[in-house]
Amino acid sequence: MEFKIGKNELEKTLSSVVKIIPPKSTYTVLQNIILEVKNKELSVEATDLDIFIRKSVPVEVKETGKVLVPGKKILEITRESSGHEIEFKLKELNLQISAGNAHFNIPSLDYQEFPEVPKFPEKKWFDVKAGEVNEMVNSTIFMVARDISRRPMNGVLIQLKEGELKFVTTDGARLALNKVAKTENPGEIIVAPKLFDLISLDDPEDNVEIYAEERMMGLSYLDTKIIARLIEGPYPNYEGVIPTTFTGNCTVDREVLDGALKRVSLVSSPHIKNVKFDFIGGTIVLSASSPDIGEAKEEIPSVYDGDKLGIWFNASYIIEILRHIRTSDIVMQLTSQSTAALLRPKDDPRVLYLLMPLRIEGWE
Repeated sequence: MEFKIGKNELEKTLSSVVKIIPPKSTYTVLQNIILEVKNKELSVEATDLDIFIRKSVPVEVKETGKVLVPGKKILEITRESSGHEIEFKLKELNLQISAGNAHFNIPSLDYQEFPEVPKFPEKKWFDVKAGEVNEMVNSTIFMVARDISRRPMNGVLIQLKEGELKFVTTDGARLALNKVAKTENPGEIIVAPKLFDLISLDDPEDNVEIYAEERMMGLSYLDTKIIARLIEGPYPNYEGVIPTTFTGNCTVDREVLDGALKRVSLVSSPHIKNVKFDFIGGTIVLSASSPDIGEAKEEIPSVYDGDKLGIWFNASYIIEILRHIRTSDIVMQLTSQSTAALLRPKDDPRVLYLLMPLRIEGWE
């Protein structure tokens, strides 16, 4: 094997692929990547056994071949290279790398030790623009459950139903949903969040093809193919917990609410960040207290339609939601002191967040 490639092209390709390399693993071969040269292309493969990624890039080929080498080390060498081009040559079991005036000799492994790559799924499900994927992921992925005992909730639900593509996440106390119109065949899968870290597209109009079979999902775009094992379901019936009738509707400036919550929560319990929301006419009164720290109260303007209502929320949860909302105003739709509330960007029906109140003993 012998080839030459531009530093920038190689660094970009390797940076996308080595993200999947697990930080620690008893299966040491996973720290390595496959470099294969043929048909005037270099393909780079890596896996953590749940996800397999393969990227291709044009190169100047002198001799075809295939090698298994440490992924992160090859990326480090590429990044620190002072030359515009890097030359690779496999001699016996060593990969010789020439980068500017620097020369490296990296021991390689038998590429047959690399895990067998599953067959790419054949059944195409739908197409989606890169910009839509990024927006749907960024607005929901932060609510994926961390508790490993709730396996389906450790993933992102991708659902096509009734003419809508939905991305859903929940950790049991809150839920995020983002949807766009799409009319392909209905279905649903649950995928690991780390899959989306591997999607690297600069143009939001770039097309992403989604393939799905019983236990595998495939993504194909530009020079990249990704295969991911699905998380077994079923996913919780999230539709059944989303309220449809409300006792109060409140519109409030996102930045005003965010700032007030950060100030008032300074004296709340450090464990649950409990802050009380009193919805009264044209204001929200935020209050919190703890025996060891003290008390705080702040009143902010709002537009509220409904009966007087007091609800305790985890301030950290709401602050995190506000960070993922782009509109200047948000809408809070309320049900009662003890049942779920909805938070939405104003005038954006695609996104909603559900949040359960806190149960605080002795509240009024």
